[in-house]
Amino acid sequence: MAEMEGRPESRVVSDFHTNSDVDQDRDAQHHTLGFGPNQAAAGSHNHRGSDSVLLLQDIEITGSRGGNTALASVIAALVELGAKDSSTA
Repeated sequence: MAEMEGRPESRVVSDFHTNSDVDQDRDAQHHTLGFGPNQAAAGSHNHRGSDSVLLLQDIEITGSRGGNTALASVIAALVELGAKDSSTA
């Protein structure tokens, strides 16, 4: 492949990336795909646990299923995820 004027050959660019800051922290120049806090998520992730963290991983549903307390807990969980609660008592 012909070298483009003013641009380094791909081998030179690869050499410079040997000690790259991949996934070092959230401000790193480069991120791989994965589950880690300093990694990027693939565009096709679905939050079902196989390709990313579960969507409601740290949210606990509480209350009795026999009344509305469990429903209130579900509504609160959805609000944490960005839903607007316009329900009434």
